[in-house]
Amino acid sequence: MIRFASILALLLPVAAWSQSVEDAARANAALALQLCIQPHVQPAARAQMFRNAGFGERVERSSMNSDTTHYFAAPADTVRVELYYGEMPEHCIVSSNHLGVTGAAAVLDSVVPRLYPGFVRQVVQGAPNSATGQPVQCVIYQDPANPIGLEIGVNAAGGAQGCVENGTSLFYQTYRV
Repeated sequence: MIRFASILALLLPVAAWSQSVEDAARANAALALQLCIQPHVQPAARAQMFRNAGFGERVERSSMNSDTTHYFAAPADTVRVELYYGEMPEHCIVSSNHLGVTGAAAVLDSVVPRLYPGFVRQVVQGAPNSATGQPVQCVIYQDPANPIGLEIGVNAAGGAQGCVENGTSLFYQTYRV
């Protein structure tokens, strides 16, 4: 019986496809961005959405006021999220050391129009990509109906200044004031 089980185990198909780190980062960034920019969600409920999605979590709570910061990490640390709420306006920032701004722009294009269908896509030209020689394009979506409205965009992370392709990305949301 043991011999039969061993032979059967050898005959079972083995998954031949594995996800690359960049593909995992892209999928996790899309999920994290969707959770971050989902409209009309209270911060504590947003934190629970990340937990439910399987993100690891570390929390810092201030002993002086209501400031709370959740740090979430996707599996294999492909994406990190900082969710803050308290005395200052809420922010939810998604970053990755495994997904450049070019890949991140595609993530924005797949997520933002579904949640904010009236937003207008803008492109910011960056420095030339050393791999392609073409200018890097960072994407920003803006609310055209409100001159100080919401803006959702991506830049390079890791201390980079502006729109450069360094293999990292930082998704942000802010109000144009």
